[in-house]
Amino acid sequence: MGTEVKIAQLKSRLSAYLRSVRNGGEILVKDRETPIARIVPYKPARKRVATIPATKSHKDIDRLPFFRPANLKPGDVEEALHWVRQDRAEDDLR
Repeated sequence: MGTEVKIAQLKSRLSAYLRSVRNGGEILVKDRETPIARIVPYKPARKRVATIPATKSHKDIDRLPFFRPANLKPGDVEEALHWVRQDRAEDDLR
């Protein structure tokens, strides 16, 4: 698990405990006998997946029949996106 320390102990020897954490250790901080915090080594967040900009507009996609589900007319996608964006804008104003 790691080292268990009380608050007063941590305050008096903070540098030593932080060195231990830097070397991969883990510190469990207790208030009397109740665990209240855990100090662990810092791990940088993973990078998010990069997005690629669209190569076609919604209007261009509308013109491609193989992207269009049955019963969907040209312009329906653009209209639906406009409706969703308008709905979100109204939610932001509330």
